[in-house]
Amino acid sequence: MSTKTNKLKTKDLIIAGAFAALYVVVLFAVVTVMGFVPILYLIAPFVNSVILGCIYMMYVTKVPKTGAILILSVAVGLLTSTGGVWVSLIWCLTLGIVAELIARAGNHKSKKSYILSYVVFACSSMAPFWMLAYAKPAFIQSCEAYYGADYAATLDKFTPSWIILVLIGIAMLGGLIGGLIGSKLLKKHFQKAGVV
Repeated sequence: MSTKTNKLKTKDLIIAGAFAALYVVVLFAVVTVMGFVPILYLIAPFVNSVILGCIYMMYVTKVPKTGAILILSVAVGLLTSTGGVWVSLIWCLTLGIVAELIARAGNHKSKKSYILSYVVFACSSMAPFWMLAYAKPAFIQSCEAYYGADYAATLDKFTPSWIILVLIGIAMLGGLIGGLIGSKLLKKHFQKAGVV
């Protein structure tokens, strides 16, 4: 693919912004709805990864260019790094770079490389949960203020220090499922874009 055709244009940046907004709105909507029940809250990364697969796969067919995935990762990172949890931003940027490299390895023309890139990128859905690793006492305290002492105690009980690894694992599993579903639903879009 030539550099000329692979360069991001103003139109691509506008599309990237729109998809980033949609991605983040859905991400937070799922976390908010599932957040009313502690156990459901903890499986939100899986659910989000499955749902967001279609948005991601549509996005990469609309903007099949180097840098597009990184733009999405910056947007997700900035909007999930609220409350001073800067690690969320670094996490999303790292995932964006890796996902970008995977998509680029497939020359932005391989459905398999897009699915694999989403398996990695889907881990961004657990970015808000980094507070459990870096600011758990403050996070539990805020949960108590919003949802009550019973909710906070239940969440505290089910979030040992290694829960982050579980959340990453279920996000990746959801990413695989979401990527496969997204690629099947958008088969015509992939064919139109020349993705095989």
